[in-house]
Amino acid sequence: MEMTNKMPKLWNPAAESMDRGELAELQLDKLKRQLIRVYEQSPYYTAKFDKAGVDPAKLKSFADYQHFPFFDKDEERESQEDSKRQQGHPLGLHITCDIRQVNRLSSSSGTTGAPTFSGFTKADRDVTAENMARALVRIGIEPGDMVMHASVMSMWIAGLPILDAMLDYGACVIPVGALSGVERVAQIGVETHPKLIACTVSFAQHIVKTMKERTGVDPADLGIEKLVVFGEPGGSIPEIYKPIEAAFGGATVYDLMGATGCHSPTGIACEAHAGIHYFAEDNAHFEICDPETMQSLPLEDGVEGEIVYTGLDKECAPLIRWRDKDIIQVTMSPCECGRPGPRMTFKGRVDDMLLVRGVNVFPNAVRDVINKVSELTTGNMRIVKPGPEPVVPPPVPIKVEIQAGVPEERRRALADDLITAIRNHLRFRAEIEFIEEGQFELIKGTTGKTKLVEEAG
Repeated sequence: MEMTNKMPKLWNPAAESMDRGELAELQLDKLKRQLIRVYEQSPYYTAKFDKAGVDPAKLKSFADYQHFPFFDKDEERESQEDSKRQQGHPLGLHITCDIRQVNRLSSSSGTTGAPTFSGFTKADRDVTAENMARALVRIGIEPGDMVMHASVMSMWIAGLPILDAMLDYGACVIPVGALSGVERVAQIGVETHPKLIACTVSFAQHIVKTMKERTGVDPADLGIEKLVVFGEPGGSIPEIYKPIEAAFGGATVYDLMGATGCHSPTGIACEAHAGIHYFAEDNAHFEICDPETMQSLPLEDGVEGEIVYTGLDKECAPLIRWRDKDIIQVTMSPCECGRPGPRMTFKGRVDDMLLVRGVNVFPNAVRDVINKVSELTTGNMRIVKPGPEPVVPPPVPIKVEIQAGVPEERRRALADDLITAIRNHLRFRAEIEFIEEGQFELIKGTTGKTKLVEEAG
């Protein structure tokens, strides 16, 4: 891609290009008002803050904010179970608005437990629409452009909510959905020639691998110029996005990210593929915390740690200092594309981390190593652990999907190469089992996300 010094178009330049000093003042002002609001309107937050010994009225700086308690998925689930029993709704005792102001519910997939719910008021949906507009403008989508929504048509935040936001922006949305299959995507794509398709990374890979064989339609002939992918790691990994781009005839893949408890989306990659530009700091504040001490780290180039979110403008049940359990590396230096904002690179998940003889292992790091060793692998893999605990004794069983037709002798050599690369880069011993291409189930639950870890059984 040819880069220029010209500033790319932005939806809201005043907010997206704000001086960092001015941004910090705005964030602190919004934070003070949000903390006072939830403390006064929610008995749940009143008790939570009192127990932690913090007073929102005395907040003077972000350093003071370090003393405020975190929120996590277990606490959210407990709060929502209590609200179902006590108040008859599933939004949690930490709700901070009249329940009748809530006009949309979203939910998690529930793949690791009971689903959790997020409520949105009209004001909340307006901020979500604002953020979606910021994302679409950054990648060159204009009102009236045809956009195929090939994510699952569900309550998942990247399902119907993202479709609603694209409609609010003025895009001509084609709601195909993922569960209708590649046949329907091919049929509608041939008729409509959308400019963009939005889906999970794994469904984009599924289209690449199966569409031509199943339908006779080559993805490159659909005329798609852009793919927005989300929901799982991969959209920023060259070994994954480059084959997708090539299969779609040179289209560009853009990795989209959200922030739990805020107004997703909050960031999108650019053509340089140099991290995801976080464009929502004015309404979705984030911290990078040391995973062991949970102390907030200075926001500087290269800082890495667990990301913690606070929805500055969230009206219904904002999550204060929400631990999303993602490990993120932040780049603060300017991007060659010219777009403003910090850039984020996903490194792994705290709750997906495995322990192999005292060594911390992130599954996506294993996938990265595998993808770099040979083009004969497809990008799909599973680490097999013996049970629910994160401890996995070596040799660690890893299922790796391999392209069809690779002879046995070449497979044995490739297995040795993978074992050596994993030992050299990640310091543990692996045991490789090859899975024939197409044998991994790509669609999981209601979100279309794929898993990188499975339990033996």
